[in-house]
Amino acid sequence: MTETAHKLPEIHLTDTLTGEKVRLETLEPGAVGIYCCGPTVYDMSHIGHARAALAPDVMVRVLRQLGYRVKYVRNVTDIDDKIIARAAEQGLEAGVIAARYTDEYHADMQRLNMLPPDVEPRVSDHLPQIIDMVQELVDQDLAYAADDGSVYFRVTRFDGYGKLSGRSREEMLESAGIRIEVDDRKESPLDFALWKAAKPGEPAWDSPWGQGRPGWHIECSAMSSTHLGDTFDIHTGGRDLIFPHHENEIAQSEGAHGDHTFARYWVHNGFINFAGEKMSKSLGNFWTIREILKLYTPEALRYFLMSVHYRSGLNFEVELPEDDLSDEEARRQARFPGLEEADERVAYVYTTLQGARELLATGKPVDRDGEVAEAVAGMRESFLDALRNDFNTPAALGVLSKPLHEVNALLASGKGVPKDVRRRTIARFVDDMEAVADALGCFGDDPARYLAARRDLKADRIGLDTARVNELIDARNAARANRDWAEADRLRDELAAMGVSVKDGPDGTVWDL
Repeated sequence: MTETAHKLPEIHLTDTLTGEKVRLETLEPGAVGIYCCGPTVYDMSHIGHARAALAPDVMVRVLRQLGYRVKYVRNVTDIDDKIIARAAEQGLEAGVIAARYTDEYHADMQRLNMLPPDVEPRVSDHLPQIIDMVQELVDQDLAYAADDGSVYFRVTRFDGYGKLSGRSREEMLESAGIRIEVDDRKESPLDFALWKAAKPGEPAWDSPWGQGRPGWHIECSAMSSTHLGDTFDIHTGGRDLIFPHHENEIAQSEGAHGDHTFARYWVHNGFINFAGEKMSKSLGNFWTIREILKLYTPEALRYFLMSVHYRSGLNFEVELPEDDLSDEEARRQARFPGLEEADERVAYVYTTLQGARELLATGKPVDRDGEVAEAVAGMRESFLDALRNDFNTPAALGVLSKPLHEVNALLASGKGVPKDVRRRTIARFVDDMEAVADALGCFGDDPARYLAARRDLKADRIGLDTARVNELIDARNAARANRDWAEADRLRDELAAMGVSVKDGPDGTVWDL
């Protein structure tokens, strides 16, 4: 073990397989391999997909900030029944649909400031590895070929089946008619497809069993093995994937590579619940990331998703207008209480940062050595302690409350605090907020730019005529330049009646709501 690895701080996470919070002990000291089940690209991504991407994103950010070397792999499923069905609906090739929505997914993730994975394997690029793994399972009598050329995993031959979900064989069989496709070609209803025989008009690839395409589950087993090895540290995904997807991945991977291979820890994020149901495309109750980002900033959405622990369910409250509107217009005018609160909180942090930077820009440079206010002195350590404890983002966000209050009090007056302590405290806060921003993917923008973008989104949301606002501000500036104070006051009052406040400063006039 290297000297650096000895010094790395401990991380604890909740392992779905054991149901316990455990210390992370990596295969290679100081290095972490993470595999995340990525999107099936047949439609626009909804905020449930954002949450599934955010959980490993924060994990990777925190691990790297603490000094770990991370290899982050997140796949793209670009061969799937849903993609083929969508292509048939639109009269396009399945590959065209997959490429389109892969690009859309990437655009959404970039706007949400998600770290790109180090490797992003696609199913279409891993057919040889998938076929080799299926053949290995057939050779070990863990899989069998049906008469039509499909290949199924033989669940009865894998003793550990059910250990991730905690379901017995009887419980699985009871749900077979609901969760698992019943097929006369299978020896057991629990058996699942590793390779699907080709159907007329659908994409297909050559294999030892005839033309066909991979089953959904085998792809992740093959791609994780290719890029992280037969055994790696952490596998992430939504709770909806525990059964049957991740259960089947374990069976395939341990069947092919031996007992106790594959993922050493399993980390699953909770659902986003809408009106008491899991948000999903299949239920038709989802809000796309694009829809939300027309109304709120990406950081407001990130903050909202981080306001509840990743393992817990997150309620997505929506207040729709009661007027007789089209569905599109009603969705555009929807109000989201949780997002409203997150939006206000992020704006509060940026307003504090803006004030802190403006104060530090005046006067002589700050001597960083010396006393700082207690609330700020321990902020960074307490913040990271919260994240080391199962990546607890709500606790980490809570750590920021006292320092923010302290800094705002110092910005307001600073009475009773020595000037050097005041400036040093504010400087420490600004410095340590850079580490906070790096770990959370929030609060790293220029405050003035962020607040202006947020203001413009909010103005659009309430239907404010921003062109008229700018006209009035220009007229007011002209009146002030002519020393026509009565006209300037009248224009300020007119702006106030529109819900607009103005602030005059050395860099000009800025407005807000």
